[in-house]
Amino acid sequence: MEIKNFRSVTFGGFDKEEVIQYVQKTAQENTDEQEALRKDNSALREENEALKKQLEVSLREQAETARREGTELREKIRSLTAELEELRPQALSYQEVRAQVGDIECQARRRAGELETATTARLNALVSDIQKQYQDLAGAFDVTAVQVTAELRKIEVGLSQLPRAMDQAGKELSELVSAAGGEKKA
Repeated sequence: MEIKNFRSVTFGGFDKEEVIQYVQKTAQENTDEQEALRKDNSALREENEALKKQLEVSLREQAETARREGTELREKIRSLTAELEELRPQALSYQEVRAQVGDIECQARRRAGELETATTARLNALVSDIQKQYQDLAGAFDVTAVQVTAELRKIEVGLSQLPRAMDQAGKELSELVSAAGGEKKA
């Protein structure tokens, strides 16, 4: 509020007219301010009511959405629980089968190891037998080769003497033919 200094008059204190104008002016300003405050108050109340309504609508929508989602979640939980209960025996069965498969796999590896060891032993024995047979055959081949070579040398010697023997036989045959032809003429 504004502080006003009034003019004083010679008799009676303050200028009555000025005081009256001031009071009227102040009253008018107060009335105007009260009216502005009422309008502001009314506008704020309307805005408050509108916001309350929006908030109520929003809260209702959120509550409905939450209720719907809650219902959907409960249904999903029920469905998943039922599925879990349905799959539980299969999972247990799978674990049992997995354990059996593990046992079978261990047995198969053990058998494979035993088979590999036995096969390696048989293969080593077979290789040893084949090497012995090879050595025996190589020895027999060497003896046979020596004998064949000796026989071939005899044949070679015989063949190298064959032309001389043929020449000698041819001479003897010629002599016989000559002697036989001379006897026929006589």
